[in-house]
Amino acid sequence: MKGLIPSKPLTRASKVIRRPGCRLPSRCRALTARASARFQDTECHLAETKKELSFLLQSLGYPNTVLPGEARAKSEIDRVLHRLEALTPAPEPLLWQQQPGGVPGISPLLLGAWELVYASNGILVTRTAPAELLRTASRLPGVGLSDISQVLSLNSSGSLVASNSAVFGFGPLGSWRVGIEGVWRDSGDGKTARVLFDQVSIKPDSAMGLPAPSWLPPLRLATGGTSGPGESRAGAPWITTFVDRDMRVGRGKEGEAFLFKRKAPR
Repeated sequence: MKGLIPSKPLTRASKVIRRPGCRLPSRCRALTARASARFQDTECHLAETKKELSFLLQSLGYPNTVLPGEARAKSEIDRVLHRLEALTPAPEPLLWQQQPGGVPGISPLLLGAWELVYASNGILVTRTAPAELLRTASRLPGVGLSDISQVLSLNSSGSLVASNSAVFGFGPLGSWRVGIEGVWRDSGDGKTARVLFDQVSIKPDSAMGLPAPSWLPPLRLATGGTSGPGESRAGAPWITTFVDRDMRVGRGKEGEAFLFKRKAPR
């Protein structure tokens, strides 16, 4: 039986596996190690950038973070936002592919309920007298702007729909939630959308210190004009420059920045 089991072929096979010219296993390990190090380094920078951003927002305070003024503080926040945008894990969220070669779609990172926590001073509406008046009025109890939210979802045809809303408080007269809804159309680069607003809604939120009934339907007004919600309208450009599990940054036509934080599920 000993002669039927030669030992030399097994020895040669083991030598083939370990021959000096075969560097693939060690090369793969090196590439994997470098990729892992880069990932960990990016995650570390991202965590530190978010921590710094949260500290600056907390120092400035709401509603100053979303209304005009505080140029020095907002300039520092804008610099941190630029660093955050460079670390986005989804540079083309409107051309997301679940599998290589799959059909482009919408990144699931975009979907859900978001709260606006920062708006730069570059926004045109924040430079107007009514916006400055709103900022002053917000110092009074029950008066001003609150709960600026945006919900992104997919409709039955797979289009990305945005529902924006905010609560306007009028003191003892109660508060009203004003909303505007529209659809996002990809402009072709995977991050710039053409936003077409189709509908405005108004609904009482509270009156005389009591919450309004939840079953009360909002008043809805169409805003599409004679062209309706079709492609003939120009729309407003919107660029998603950063999005991950809990933060999102969008920029308008003039480069003005909006920072959103994901709302916790109720």
